[in-house]
Amino acid sequence: MKATLTQLRRETSRILGPVIHASQKVLITEHGRKIATIVPIVEPDRKRALQMLTAIGPVEMPDRR
Repeated sequence: MKATLTQLRRETSRILGPVIHASQKVLITEHGRKIATIVPIVEPDRKRALQMLTAIGPVEMPDRR
């Protein structure tokens, strides 16, 4: 989604709705220039991450110096 800074000021709830409810990014522009991106914070899925690491198999770590 794309919105201007003015739109963000006037319609904050509507602009942030897709970020909150659909995990979408919003690109903010001012006078046609990109100035910011609002992105959702996604909590890590630890169970899935562990499954992915287990699928890789044993990993050897180098010695610390």
